[in-house]
Amino acid sequence: MGKKGFIMRHLKTLVVTKNTTKPKILNWQVSTVPDVETAIEKLHQQTYKVLAISKDTKEIEKTKLQKIITVLFPEAIIVEYKDETALSESVKQGYWSKNKPEIQRNYLDNSFEMELAASLN
Repeated sequence: MGKKGFIMRHLKTLVVTKNTTKPKILNWQVSTVPDVETAIEKLHQQTYKVLAISKDTKEIEKTKLQKIITVLFPEAIIVEYKDETALSESVKQGYWSKNKPEIQRNYLDNSFEMELAASLN
């Protein structure tokens, strides 16, 4: 599969939040759940690339989720986010840094090469 096909595909993230408004993240399918128990149930039903959990979630709940994820869904990436504005960046950063660092580097290299080529013309 080419890079274009990879980038165009929607990636799934599951967000644990008490907030009732559904956050939007460009090129991501976002599902929200109100608590850790519901998140675990959802993870059994379908695969999510990133699980985002609010920093407001109780520490004991975060720890429980971390332990369960590590054992049952080792490929899942867990990120914490401070607020709705930081959510998008946390999810993308978590995914790219753990999953496809070489693609991110290629993308940065390509943008540098394009900038260089443009400056030479």
